[in-house]
Amino acid sequence: MSFKLNKYLSERAERWLETLVITAIILAGGYFLNRSDPFFIKADFQWVLFAPLLIALRYGIAPGMVSIAIICLLYLSLFRMGLLNGEFPTIFMLGGILMTMVCGQFSTVWSTRLRRSDQLSRHASERFEQLSRSYFMVRLSHDRLEQNLISRPVTLRDALIDLRSILASHGGLLDLETGSALISILVHYCNLESAAIYLMENDGSMQEKPVAECGRGALFKADDLLLRSAIETGNASYQSINRLAVDEKSPYLVAAPLRTSAGITKGILLVSEMPFLALKRETLQILGVLLAYATDHAEAAYEARSLLTVFPDCPTMFAAELYKMVRLRRELDVTSALVVVNVMPAARLHDMCLALERQQRGLDHGWRRDLGWGVQFATLMPFSGPAAVEGYMARLNEMFRKDFGVKISEGGVSSRSFMVAADDPLNQLADLLVDVA
Repeated sequence: MSFKLNKYLSERAERWLETLVITAIILAGGYFLNRSDPFFIKADFQWVLFAPLLIALRYGIAPGMVSIAIICLLYLSLFRMGLLNGEFPTIFMLGGILMTMVCGQFSTVWSTRLRRSDQLSRHASERFEQLSRSYFMVRLSHDRLEQNLISRPVTLRDALIDLRSILASHGGLLDLETGSALISILVHYCNLESAAIYLMENDGSMQEKPVAECGRGALFKADDLLLRSAIETGNASYQSINRLAVDEKSPYLVAAPLRTSAGITKGILLVSEMPFLALKRETLQILGVLLAYATDHAEAAYEARSLLTVFPDCPTMFAAELYKMVRLRRELDVTSALVVVNVMPAARLHDMCLALERQQRGLDHGWRRDLGWGVQFATLMPFSGPAAVEGYMARLNEMFRKDFGVKISEGGVSSRSFMVAADDPLNQLADLLVDVA
């Protein structure tokens, strides 16, 4: 958080510094090029207005108005000191102010549109990354199911479910317990013998004490080549014959970053010992996917820790996505929707719930709540307006009518929906998830 705050303050300081520098350069140029009329009042073109117009187009109304205000105040000061002749150019200054306001408003509108477009593309990229990793883990689990049932009674799915619950209970923090659970999964599925997990500080530096380790661990060396390569590229680095020069050595076999789908590095896994035959591309892929999966859920649990405290059964990605959609609604007015379908006990209750899950889009997040009176199925629909909700409800209604012979609001099936607002996500979810006895 402090790193983001420092970056924000640095960008703000840079913006105002450029405003002052550009304005000063234009004024100094006018003085040296045309000392008799440094503000170009009588010139064929008022070059001095380039400063506020350029600043307004780049940074918006406020910096542009500061620039034109500096020009007006400087001219007024020189005019009252008797260094400039004639009358004060009221029309000239008023025209400059109006042009600066128009350019600043244009910049603000298009900056907002670009931010919205960037958020949409970034969200789609993150979801694609998460879906591709989920698909890879499903394929891995399917390929190893037979041998896991014999030699490894704890399946990958069960291990990841346990890890998610531990992360949720710890507020998404990677501490001794959560780190130990993660490294235990890596030991089982990647054949690690000696390894350690190191976390990254807010300022970008790496902690020198591991949060979890197995075997003899792995000592931290900040100047190691594999370590630096993994942090810089965001991908796992490993030792091979053609990767290190003759005079280059590393105590690690593998260095793999704990990197979220958004590209944020949270730490690094250093492996010092593992079987020779296990050091192959498939193992590195499994290692990278498991680390990214765990890091994504840790980040999600941390962002939505207050909501997960009240609703511990809520999926971490659902809760984190809800917080993200609320923030986008507040900052960029991006609309999203929440839909809850209540299904009362019936002979085909399980089939109905499976059918509801199949109706979700690729970007949607679902949450099934098994309650005493029935099942609540909540669906978060990012970047969806009223039309998308109507289409979703029409598909559900048609599906229930065709497959189960009932309609929504009939036969023990009801629904509620609303647009995600800019208020507290916990209050919005609590208002929607009303238990119906």
